[in-house]
Amino acid sequence: MLRLLFISLVAIVAVFLLLQGRLNKRSDELPVFLRTDSIADAHETKIDIQVHSIYQPDSFQMAMLKKDYSGIWAHLNCLYHTNNIEAGKEYYTEDFFKQINHHYSGNVQSVITRTDVQHSLHIENWAWDGLVCTVTDSIQFSCKYADNTRRNTMANVAVVLLYQGDHWRIDAIRHNYQATIK
Repeated sequence: MLRLLFISLVAIVAVFLLLQGRLNKRSDELPVFLRTDSIADAHETKIDIQVHSIYQPDSFQMAMLKKDYSGIWAHLNCLYHTNNIEAGKEYYTEDFFKQINHHYSGNVQSVITRTDVQHSLHIENWAWDGLVCTVTDSIQFSCKYADNTRRNTMANVAVVLLYQGDHWRIDAIRHNYQATIK
């Protein structure tokens, strides 16, 4: 009797697991670290870096920061142009993503295309463990309008970056736009 009860229990568990396996939908989407980021790969900008922090990043950390910072701005420019918050979510921390999600009103195409041409990046604070970085940046933007005119603008920003997962992510940004340069 006990043996029959045990066999029935094993059969029920086996049937349950088989049915659960069939219900799970398989995703053909690649994991984040295997995907290619066409927006960041197509982005080109000049980044000059100066370090003012007590703790100094090594050359590998500097190269990683430069590459990821360029990718962050590629996605911020895309966000500015299309309001597509999903495209760059791998470059935002969870709190930053929640904040921009608060103001999300759907994807739209802006008539202005913004490109960051040059960055003068100053690392103000580099954490001893290399996982947090605060920077100030003077950015030169080139804005292309619907009538094909271009204007250059300067902006000063303060940015907090966190190293999460496999790259740097933006956690906070504070900006101050300056006058338009002709």
